[in-house]
Parts: sequence; C-alpha cells; structure tokens
Amino acid sequence: MGSIKRIMNTHISFVRNPMKLFQQLLVAPAALGLLAPFAANAAEVNIKELANYASPKSSVVTTSQFSDVVPGDWAYTALKNLSDSYGCVDNGYAQNLNSGKALTRYEAAALINSCLDSGLISSELNSDATRLSNEFGTEMAILKGRIDGLEYKVKELSAGQFSSSTKMSGGAVFTTGAIDSRPTSNNNKITTEYNFTLDLNTSFSGSDNLYAQLVQGNQDELVLDSAENASSLQVGSLFYSFPVGDFQVYAGPLLDQDDVISATTSDYSGAFRLATMPWGEVGTTGSGAAVSWANDGGFNASFSAISPTGSGDTSTSGMFTAATADVYTVSVGYDTDYYGGGVVFTDDDTDSSYGAGVYWRPDGFPSISVTFDRLHKSNGTTDSTDLLVGLDYPFGPGTLSTAWQERDTAGVVTNNYEVYYNYPVSDGISIQGGWFFEGDATADTLNPTPDTSGYIVETFFSF
Repeated sequence: MGSIKRIMNTHISFVRNPMKLFQQLLVAPAALGLLAPFAANAAEVNIKELANYASPKSSVVTTSQFSDVVPGDWAYTALKNLSDSYGCVDNGYAQNLNSGKALTRYEAAALINSCLDSGLISSELNSDATRLSNEFGTEMAILKGRIDGLEYKVKELSAGQFSSSTKMSGGAVFTTGAIDSRPTSNNNKITTEYNFTLDLNTSFSGSDNLYAQLVQGNQDELVLDSAENASSLQVGSLFYSFPVGDFQVYAGPLLDQDDVISATTSDYSGAFRLATMPWGEVGTTGSGAAVSWANDGGFNASFSAISPTGSGDTSTSGMFTAATADVYTVSVGYDTDYYGGGVVFTDDDTDSSYGAGVYWRPDGFPSISVTFDRLHKSNGTTDSTDLLVGLDYPFGPGTLSTAWQERDTAGVVTNNYEVYYNYPVSDGISIQGGWFFEGDATADTLNPTPDTSGYIVETFFSF
C-alpha cells in the first residue's frame, strides 16, 4: 500500500502512421516474427537485411533473380541517374551507388519503390523508371505482398491487446526465513512464503485513472504489516480517480484507506517487518470515497470515508449506518525536497487514533523518520501507543535500513528492532536480507512472554 503521491503513469500509446510502400518495405526486417508493432522511415533503412527477409526461394521466377546489380549494368546506371536527378534514393545508398558498390535485386527493387513513392517521378514519364519497373516487377510484387500480409498480422495482434491507455505492472516476492521464539521449542525452522500482485492503471481522459490490483499470497509469520494472504488470485483494490478543479476525487468498491492519505508522515522504507502508524494508517479496504488537495507550496490535505468489505457491500448492514464500523480519516501535511511531515486522525465509529510524523533527508546522511500513533479506546480501557524511529542510508549499490519501535498495547510494552539491506541485482530484481528482534519489556517471571528474533531473505521481482 502507498499514498496518493504514487506516480500513476497511465498512458501506453500505440501509434501507427500511414506509410508509403517503400517505407513499409524498409521495416520488414525489424518486424520479422511479428514480435512488436513497428514504425520506420526511409532514413533508417537496412536494405541488405530486407533482402534476407524477402527470401527468393519461395518465389523464384527466373535464375536472374539471384544476380546482383553491379556497376556497368544498365540497371545500376539507371538507378544512379534517378538518384542524381531526383534525389529519391536514401543518402546512404546514394553514396553506395556513387562508390560503385553492388546491390541485390531486392535492394534495387526497394530503391525503385522509394523513387516512385516519392512523387517526384512517374514510370509513365521516365524511361529509366519504366524499364526498371518492368525488370524488377517480380521482386517489387513479392515485397509488397509480404508487407500487406505483415500489416494484416499486426492488426490481428493489436486487436487482442489491452487498451492503448492501459498500463500493466506487477511484482512477486519470495520470502524465506527462520524465527526463533524462546523459550518455546518451535525454533529456527526454515519456511518460505510468497505474494504476487498485478496492477492495472487505465486513463480515459488523460487526467483520470481506473486502478485495479490483483493479489495472491500465503504470507503469515515472516511478513507482518504488508502481508498478502489471499488463497486465490482476487481483486484487492478497485477504484476510480479524477480531478475536480484543484482537488482529486477517489471512489470505488475497493478503496484502500492508506492509499488516499495525502500526508507523508515518514520517509522510512518499511519493507521488512516494522511499519509506521499502525492505527492511523490502518489500511482498511472497502467501498467509499475520498478527496485530496495539494498546492505548489508543499501543503496538502485529504479526507476519506470507507465502509469495510463485508459491511458496505451487503444489504443487511449497508454503508455508513449504525451497523457498520465505517472508517473516517483526515490528514494534513507539508513536504519539501529535504524534510516534511503530517498529522493523521482516524475514527472507526468505535475507537479513534491520532498520530503525527516528521522526516528529514539531508544530503550525504541517512534519512531520519520519527512517527507517533495513539489509539484511544471508547470503552475506557487503556490506550495504546506506537513510537518508531527509522533510518535509510544509501550504502554501496543498495540501501541499508534500520528501525526501533516501542509499542505499548494496552499496557504491554514491546521493544522491536530490525536491520536489513536491499541490494538491486538488476532493474527488475532486488534481494533483501536482514535480522529482527521483538522483546516484551514488561515480561517477568510471573508473566513470561517469549522474545522473538529471526532472519529473513527476500527476492523482489518487478515488471
């Protein structure tokens, strides 16, 4: 889950401009195998590869088709005359003609087409063009037939693609680790967990966005706050956003509470075990709406109202009624390139929380984040608090991160630590390894609570 500052690049365009015959011929080698949509122009020609693509084996009429056009041939001289007179031959091949380099018959056919398609000459008015068209008509027809078939295949492939304004991205995480919980006997047993996500962003106007996320995973013990444990691939998020003046509006049946909080309370990566603002940014998902605002000066604010899944999507309880624990969140923040912070207030019709956080990222030093969150129980029981200090430091090719957290849950205090390093293997793969410790500061001989520590290695794939 992220904040509304997530950059949503929602445009993928597939533009196919009309091309004249010669330009179509020139892109045939690049499109071999129909691996991708293509566009080309005469300045990007590699006619020798074109000759290889348009293999004459399947369409041989005479043995003369295997012969190169060499200096001294009438065809070579005629091509050079057209190039000199009309400038209709690509500059690179005009130089070849002037230097006396031989051409294949398919290269010659492609050059003839470039001259005829230029509109500067006509085979009916120019004797050289007429004779060349008659001599190389077979090769010209073969190439045209191959390009026509290629265009048809590309149209078929394009028809089955996503909308040109839809961008798909995704990721997978492999997590392996061992947890030691003393004094219990269930210690140091290696386990593996995973999650898989697909994100789809679609724009219809250029400024709006339809967001859908598909998720599956079995994370349980090794990963805590960011766990994905759907037993089958399912829609985890689904909402639509659009601008209204200076405001951005969000609405949908699966809106994530922490996705529409404008304030940035922490710069800590939080990609291991510990996370900031456990109650203020609780991450409730359900049907609802939100609105956010930001100005050029760095100030921002947001409000959201979400009815959790299982409440707002059933007629027995409905949305925003006394029968549902609807979540309302207000945030205000301020951000610059080097520091910032914000406050968040959340109410779920029963309990409420308020928290704040600041961050500082000076050049050449670790970024430092401090957050505090308090949960107030309406039934009069003891409040809970969470204080976290996190640091991220660019070290070598990767990032070294560490955090300390003191969490008081209704009088039970735990001190938690983590240290981990994220190493980028490539643009789409990174490996992360680290250690964590979670200890009960209030435990004693009468109330023993096991300390927990562990080692985890994760591999992240993004595409």
